[in-house]
Amino acid sequence: MLNLHPIKQKLIKGLNNPLPGVEAHQKMTVPGRIMPPVIPTHAKKAAVLVLFYHRIDRIFIAFIKRKKHEADLHSGQISFPGGKWEVTDDYPVQTALRESMEEIGITDEIEILGNLSPLYIPVSNFYVSPVIGWHQQLNPSFKIHEAEVDELIEMDLGLILDDTLKKQVHIQVLPSMTMKDIPAYDIHGHIIWGATAMILSELEYLLKGE
Repeated sequence: MLNLHPIKQKLIKGLNNPLPGVEAHQKMTVPGRIMPPVIPTHAKKAAVLVLFYHRIDRIFIAFIKRKKHEADLHSGQISFPGGKWEVTDDYPVQTALRESMEEIGITDEIEILGNLSPLYIPVSNFYVSPVIGWHQQLNPSFKIHEAEVDELIEMDLGLILDDTLKKQVHIQVLPSMTMKDIPAYDIHGHIIWGATAMILSELEYLLKGE
């Protein structure tokens, strides 16, 4: 792995070793969340892209803030770009790339490094596979799909790995319902929780060598 960026080296090494999976996910799991003993056979497959890229001398990861839609249980949340599997997809990589191209306008200059542990989301019945990608272009440009994405959020990897930015927060999920003491990343006021935070937790294991 000569001449590879140190972060890329750590990712490749970590993805080629056994993944922590549930152990990592539990650190950022919503209290009281009950996981079924087996993944339901009717679960809907989806994939997200955890995209690393350069901005000058720093490494960033791309997130999106989803548009608010009454029919979308995850609307308004910060997540990775991605979406539902289609029958013509080579799952999960093609699903993650196709949906990310639609949502944030990525090019085909993405090197796929591997996959993190899949994660079942009971509230929406999605079985999500996180795909790790490395943008081969320096300072890439993006273009959001405004009908689906409210905002592209570019986060410095150093902030994501800062343990002081992990907090317990209260989250209003419905006008009449507030979830309390939810583990989350609070990065410059951007609150990342739920499945996205659980995926980030496993990513931290890889990059910190936990």
